[in-house]
Amino acid sequence: MDLKTNSLPALFLEACQRSEGFLWHHKKNGQWQSLSNKELLISLKKNYLALELLGVQPGDHVGLISKNSPTWILLDLAIQTHGAITVPLFPNIAEENFLFEKKDANINLLILESPNLLDPELQAHLPDFNKILLLNKEENVGKNYFFLDDLIEQSKSKIESKNFHIEFEKKINAISNDSIFSIIYTSGSTGFPKGAELSHRNMLAQFPSLKKLVQLNSTDSALSILPLAHIFERMTVYFLLYSKTSIYFGDDPKNLATLLKETSPTLITVVPRLLERVYEKIIKLSNTASFFKKPILKKAIRWAQTHDPLKNQNLWGKIYDQLVFKNIRKIFGGKIRYLISGSSALNKNICRFFLNSGIPIFEGYGMTECSPVISLNAEEKSKPGSVGTPLAHLEVKISKDGEILVRGESVFKGYHHLENSRDLFFTSDGFFRTGDSGYFGTGDQLYLTGRIKEMMKTSTGKYVSPTPIEEDLMRNPLLSSACVVANNRKYVSALLFLQKESAKDFLNFPTNEFDIEKAIHSKRIETAIEKHIKNVNKHLNHWEQIRRWIILPDTLTAENGLLTPTMKIRRREIEKIFESEIEKLYES
Repeated sequence: MDLKTNSLPALFLEACQRSEGFLWHHKKNGQWQSLSNKELLISLKKNYLALELLGVQPGDHVGLISKNSPTWILLDLAIQTHGAITVPLFPNIAEENFLFEKKDANINLLILESPNLLDPELQAHLPDFNKILLLNKEENVGKNYFFLDDLIEQSKSKIESKNFHIEFEKKINAISNDSIFSIIYTSGSTGFPKGAELSHRNMLAQFPSLKKLVQLNSTDSALSILPLAHIFERMTVYFLLYSKTSIYFGDDPKNLATLLKETSPTLITVVPRLLERVYEKIIKLSNTASFFKKPILKKAIRWAQTHDPLKNQNLWGKIYDQLVFKNIRKIFGGKIRYLISGSSALNKNICRFFLNSGIPIFEGYGMTECSPVISLNAEEKSKPGSVGTPLAHLEVKISKDGEILVRGESVFKGYHHLENSRDLFFTSDGFFRTGDSGYFGTGDQLYLTGRIKEMMKTSTGKYVSPTPIEEDLMRNPLLSSACVVANNRKYVSALLFLQKESAKDFLNFPTNEFDIEKAIHSKRIETAIEKHIKNVNKHLNHWEQIRRWIILPDTLTAENGLLTPTMKIRRREIEKIFESEIEKLYES
């Protein structure tokens, strides 16, 4: 590992003590405020002392739920400096997953921006925590609540002690690079979360490799907009720290357009869904443009969708650039050098469109268990459809059955409370089984082809396990089969296959009067199915919930290849047969 530091707090300390400064910007009351490296170091020490007053000890697991801000990272570092372990949680996960993660990680202290950040059903479980540290002062809170500002005030005298600063640095320097700094829960193939244990070594090991591909310096600035509870964005912030790059912490991804205009960053990390939204708005504008502008907009979009971005612009491309594409670049602030897309596959046409518009998109591939980056497109060979070349410090190979296998210092050692992690998820020679299928093209370019075990990933980067959802759907006697669609899509949808006999009984039709085509459009059946789906959705994370569906006559048989001999659905074959029906589910 080509790093002088052993831990993330040590990386932060070294960055704050450098002569050249960096800034972290955040919004407060609608206005941008800046914190220098010196101010950030003082804030870290204050947060460390606040946690000390709460009795945080080495090995403790501390939950953290907050919106993006410098405070999120400072608290993460303060937890680590105590030798404790940060457990990031999402405020909108399903109730059963929230309770599972709390119990599995044995979280006694929860750091929470505000109870109002949580869904109502999760708020009901706040009294179950021994202690809750609130970042915002709230009224009518329970006895187990503490306020960060109050604890910082109580430790005011200690922060002025010279001995404290010496001891603080000793504490940081004593952190082992093999210590676990975080447990991050990911969805498993069974639908139950698994806690990936990541060490300081895992996170730090990838930075020298990334630096060769993403060459930033103190003149660059980045916009952080994805949730910091997501390992992709959290890694990005620490990499930016390593690269001496200033950061703007955005308040909400929904405000992306405004934030880009206000900050004009040179780097931003996104999930495909954010790019899809921008693309959809551009298409919508072209459809509603004036009589004179519409033809040129349509032709420019068509050119950008079809031209090979690895080839030089032709004459038409140069014309479109002046008339159309320069305005698209302004949407991203006008200074973007690196727009890195990760978490799930980006549609090739959309990737090609933005590359030809002059937006430097670099698509990558990673997993939480790999801290997370596995591969990234290099600047000189960003190919739509490819997720780039593996990082230099990693060994990546394809197994005989097409699974992507990874080995290296940034790969985790195992899951929390799963003692047989090595046997289940690693090969005998130490390669992590990603569960993704893929292949290498020319020039070591890695291409993904799907999930080995059918775990799906939406275009927002969320994992969806389709089998448990399909099983819940088929509990309704009206349905004989169900096929969930989510992979690389902006939301989850479903193909629902109507059970003929049950539908006939439900509608109380005589056999000779029953028409399956009329039945699938019956208002009574639609209402019954809709009610059932609402009940299924109640037990799912919001990103797993079925947004749209279509009822189809049951044509699935083993004979036509849509079912296996054991009557399981053949997902890929179904998606091919019903391709047009699926596309309609994602039309605006």
